[in-house]
Amino acid sequence: MTKINENSNKEQWLYKIGFFIILALPALILPPYFFPADWGKTIVFRSIVAILLFMLAFRLLSRKNELKLPDLKKNAIFWGLSALLGVFALATVFSVDPLSSLWGSPYRSGGIITFAFYFIFALLAFILCSKDDWKKIWIFSIGVGLFVSFVGLIQYFGIFSNVLNSTQSQPASTIGNPIQFAIYLLLLFFIALSLSIKEKNRNLKIFYIASLVIFIFTILITGTRAAYLGIVAGVLYFLLFYPKRMKILKTCLAIFLVGIFSVTLYANSNPQLPKFLQNRVITGAINSLSIKRALSDERFSEWKITFKEVLDKPVLGWGPENMSVGFDKNYDPTITPTPWWDRAHDIILDIGAQAGILGIVAYILLFFAIFWQTQRAKKNSADENKKIIITGIQAGLAGYLVSNLLSFDSSTTYLIFFLIIGYSLHLTDTAVNEKNLSAGKKVRGANAVMGVLFLLLVVFLWQYNLVPFFINAQINKATDLVARKECDQAFVIMDKVLPQHSFLDSYTIMQYVQLEQTCSSYYPQNTLAYVNKGITLLTQAVKIQPLYTRYWIWMGNLTTTLAEQETDSIKISTLAKQANYYFTKATELAPKHQEMLTGKAELDIATGDYNTSINDSKECIALNPNLGDCYFYLALAQIYSKDTTDASKNIILATSKGYGTDLEINLDRLINAYGYISDYKDLAPLFEKLLLNNASNVQYHSTLALIYLKLGEYDKAKEQAQSILYLTPGSTQSVDDILNSLTK
Repeated sequence: MTKINENSNKEQWLYKIGFFIILALPALILPPYFFPADWGKTIVFRSIVAILLFMLAFRLLSRKNELKLPDLKKNAIFWGLSALLGVFALATVFSVDPLSSLWGSPYRSGGIITFAFYFIFALLAFILCSKDDWKKIWIFSIGVGLFVSFVGLIQYFGIFSNVLNSTQSQPASTIGNPIQFAIYLLLLFFIALSLSIKEKNRNLKIFYIASLVIFIFTILITGTRAAYLGIVAGVLYFLLFYPKRMKILKTCLAIFLVGIFSVTLYANSNPQLPKFLQNRVITGAINSLSIKRALSDERFSEWKITFKEVLDKPVLGWGPENMSVGFDKNYDPTITPTPWWDRAHDIILDIGAQAGILGIVAYILLFFAIFWQTQRAKKNSADENKKIIITGIQAGLAGYLVSNLLSFDSSTTYLIFFLIIGYSLHLTDTAVNEKNLSAGKKVRGANAVMGVLFLLLVVFLWQYNLVPFFINAQINKATDLVARKECDQAFVIMDKVLPQHSFLDSYTIMQYVQLEQTCSSYYPQNTLAYVNKGITLLTQAVKIQPLYTRYWIWMGNLTTTLAEQETDSIKISTLAKQANYYFTKATELAPKHQEMLTGKAELDIATGDYNTSINDSKECIALNPNLGDCYFYLALAQIYSKDTTDASKNIILATSKGYGTDLEINLDRLINAYGYISDYKDLAPLFEKLLLNNASNVQYHSTLALIYLKLGEYDKAKEQAQSILYLTPGSTQSVDDILNSLTK
């Protein structure tokens, strides 16, 4: 396996085992430990690379055998990669949220620490892998890609739906996201393409060609425009720069271009497909090629905001994993209605937001360095097979870069990308810097250094990998329990997790509060307990991440809930001041987010300041008239102000804009408002809606009977009284007795 220490078979096998486990990570999925999809894979990746790095350091310090170290001083790829890592490290130093920049969160599994390990992985692959090893590595990686593809096909066609998550649209396989799934296969596609051309072994050639067919079909069913464009760009590059000048290739290129143009033109002419073509796969692909649909994609609107974000901090950006901070500040609902983005869905803008223009320059220079260095090796090599491999790598990277103009990276795409970088270093290596050292002679102080390194390795593996790994697994278990409405058991788990401090503390609190919000809808009688616990936890969270807008919004909303339940005017006033402070902090971070205005509108209603609530709601509408929440809170304030005519119009508007006015929590809000002004006419239909899903609720029937009595609708009142008798069969009361008791 290794270029160093060729005689150590045991060590050679340890390196092999580590590398092949890493290469198998894209196929790994095991709830609750590997969710989100990238999280567990990243933890395993970091841990194995750390162990391999320690083993290499041990070998270098012990000098048991002659060492052969590759010379990277003149390799542009190494310097391009180092420049990108250096810029991201510098951006972390000046980050607005250094903790987030260092470690990221399970959602994306990023951060500069993980990024540095990809850098180390590429170098280890170059240093440790021989020519024969690389062939095995690519065969194994393609095999893993085939397994992942089969899982995606099973999901897409609904096979074993009781075991695997099936999908009616875009399969994500074990990767967790259909876009990253497709781009991962794209990178493997071009490796398999170049290997299939040069391969002489019949069985292997069949394997590569079969892989190409499966990869391209799987990419097709993902419906990912980014990958479609990447495949086109990569194939064009491969055909244009294929090392042999052959007329058949030029013919293939012409046919390919005409075919792509024809299919795209057909897809955008509103075609009525022939019956034999009317199937899910072809229909999905045709829809994905629609230019009209592509141009309506919300990511184009999001890019406008991200561009402003880049201009705010043009040199080093907001820091790795902090794109959302700058996005919140520049968010404008008139540009894009979706308020929360943590990735730009364009690699250039994404890097610009995280590491500024220096990051963009470093990223582009890395690709330039790879193409320049591999092109030199291609030009200077007399080996036609090597030239084909290099062309395949270049084509794959061209397709990858084009795809990422509509996407961003994940742990799986990074894994293959940095593996290709390591392979590119191998292909462009022209010299070996040999240092002859006496066998068995150690570096002075080697034992002390290795002791320190071992201690650091143990701390890193335990505190920064295993502890957060198991914390996240427990959070996932609690989430699953909440989905089954077993909230008490879920919070037993979460309360045990909270004291286990790690860099996930903020994330843990966020998950805890979100679980409380869900459980509050299941068990409203526990709402106050959840609210008080949530505020206590969020007070800690904002100390860890004071720039996370949603924490301040949640604190404002939870404090408003407390104010709504309070009857003491002094306590209400105190709570209102606290809530306003939280909403103000949120507004400083995200001036145009509408959630603060709807939160303030609800708070104003709780304090009886209906005119201010109306003004807040109107300001919310002025920011974005398409948000139904604004109209609903405007309607509530108008009801309390006895303007029921305008309130009815705004309730209709809220419903038409997708707001759930018929949800039980909102029906309760409307009931409180109409009950406050004794508007029985509008109260009756609200209780009728409540009873649709709560037909056995005696209190609802009693209240509705009373409302009908107030309205003089005695027959309907009797019907409700009869329902009460039906629900309480042991009762000796009569209908008249019930009605008489309601009027007392």
